[in-house]
Amino acid sequence: MEGAGTAGGNFLGGNFLVSEIALSDPNFRQTVVLMVSHDDNGAFGLVVNRPSPFTLGDVIEGLDDCPARSIPVFIGGPVQQEILFLLHAPFPGHAEDPDVARPADGVISEPATLALIDYLKNDWSSFPLEDRPAVRVYAGYSGWGPGQLEGELKAEAWVVIKATRELVFRTDSAGAWEEAFARKGPLYQIILQTGFKPSMN
Repeated sequence: MEGAGTAGGNFLGGNFLVSEIALSDPNFRQTVVLMVSHDDNGAFGLVVNRPSPFTLGDVIEGLDDCPARSIPVFIGGPVQQEILFLLHAPFPGHAEDPDVARPADGVISEPATLALIDYLKNDWSSFPLEDRPAVRVYAGYSGWGPGQLEGELKAEAWVVIKATRELVFRTDSAGAWEEAFARKGPLYQIILQTGFKPSMN
């Protein structure tokens, strides 16, 4: 599989799972999932292209008068949607946990702790608009138990490509699935246009 790494047992961490055209599960149809971690115990990822109608100010109190209230909230997956997670660029002046996940160059993944929300409210909001580090907020996550994701890959439910910062923080998230799917190569661009997947055996 292109872009699939196995260093340290992190089998698909640092890759995107891009749903195949035939995948009909409503939770994952036409989605791009950033794989934050994947090992023998299961897998954890965040859907990066499914915005919700809400912003951070809608779900967190005390952000009424600061720019952070307008940060959009995405649906990270069907599991524990009452919990918020962040994907963000490095935050100037914020002490990072050395064990925090870095699933792609320039992308940090961590739960939305009170300290991070406070940073967004105060430090992040104080930067000029053009200097604010990229940040996305996700409600819930996508999770797989041991061996579950491997079964879906064998069933050809997903295409695997290397994760990139540009696609994680894509301004127009609605087009992320098509862009990611097409990155696999010319054949996949044809599949996008026709909806037909010829035999590749």
